[in-house]
Amino acid sequence: MAKIKNQYATALFELSQEANTLEEDLNYAIWIRDSLNDNYIKLFLGKPGISKSVKIQLLQDAFADKVSKHIMGLLHLMIHKNREEYIVPTLATFIEIVDMYFGRIKARIVSAKPLSKAQIDTINSVLNKKTNMLVEIQTEIDPDVIGGFYILVDGKIFDNTVRTSLNNMKKNINKGSVIARVVSAKPLTKNQMDAINDMLSRKVNKDVVISAVVDPDLLGGFYIVVDGYFYDGTVRTQLKNMKKGLMRGKEVYREENLNGK
Repeated sequence: MAKIKNQYATALFELSQEANTLEEDLNYAIWIRDSLNDNYIKLFLGKPGISKSVKIQLLQDAFADKVSKHIMGLLHLMIHKNREEYIVPTLATFIEIVDMYFGRIKARIVSAKPLSKAQIDTINSVLNKKTNMLVEIQTEIDPDVIGGFYILVDGKIFDNTVRTSLNNMKKNINKGSVIARVVSAKPLTKNQMDAINDMLSRKVNKDVVISAVVDPDLLGGFYIVVDGYFYDGTVRTQLKNMKKGLMRGKEVYREENLNGK
């Protein structure tokens, strides 16, 4: 299937490029793909007992006066060549080719629970820099994901799920390295992560693998759990410590005044 749909999609791309109608044809292709991506319509188009003329008439009535001639020509050709089952995949491939041409790419984020707008914006920004393209985010909820999320983009998978973190943790423990869990209110930068990694490696005198987790409920800052030790640098704890310091300061001031009297 891949070879056939790629050939048709590439041919359509070249025709659209020559006609200078790439953006228009992209919108047409999305509309036709979504319209034909219906089980009943796919069954109708793929049924051998229905004549080609009837199938072509259906497409003519639905799209002829609304889309470009070369797109209609493609649909006619695929019906005549008995390639009905390839129409939707071909249009999907054409859409991908045009998006790549204009420097756009789609990424699908699958998470255990809905991500916040801030989290999605952060992921979008990271992917834009990594791919050097304009990334369009599509989100999906999958309750079977054990926490975290994974990203599908440009044929690659970036896995940040808890299940994968646990598997990686197990592998690294077997190698003799230490896992440090860094929980922060928002994603830490690479420089921050590198600084934390370097500091922890010196303290525990082992290779440290960072497992980063974002917890929006934290009031800023972060905390670290590593090799049985707990370091708390959250804003909430800093405020508590500040409050304790103020209370001690008041007690000292009170004692000094009493002794002075």
